[in-house]
Amino acid sequence: MEAQSATLDRIDRKIIACLLNDASLNNAELAERVGLTAAPLSRRLARLYSSGIIRQAIVVDAPRVGLGLQAFVEITLDRTTPQVGERFIEHVGKLPEVVEIHAVAGDFDFLLKISVRDMTDYKRLIWQEFDRLAEIKTIRSTMVFDSPKISYGYLP
Repeated sequence: MEAQSATLDRIDRKIIACLLNDASLNNAELAERVGLTAAPLSRRLARLYSSGIIRQAIVVDAPRVGLGLQAFVEITLDRTTPQVGERFIEHVGKLPEVVEIHAVAGDFDFLLKISVRDMTDYKRLIWQEFDRLAEIKTIRSTMVFDSPKISYGYLP
């Protein structure tokens, strides 16, 4: 499904830029930074949220909660039919350790981001949970040492 590009004016862009820089701003601080009063800011925020242009999320610092190992996992399926892909997404989407699922084009079919306690926990995930899907042809892992930059978007 292709998303349609939304028309954003200068104020919308300023609101988004401020939130990307500091999502903890309260409405009064945000209104002041973009040059609006509370009511127009609230209407704009409501429109940006309801249209899906922006959304709110909580980001957990994985190592601080005992999840010391993050990995990117490339999955190649034996067959790439919609039914096989949907079954794979349904199964891995239920696993709390899988924090991101990306369907991709290229040398593999899916790129997953995994967050687990340690290598033993990772082995359990791969051998017990992923092994339940006979359609997986190959699994290739890349362990994350550090993430010096994580961004959740930008405005073109």
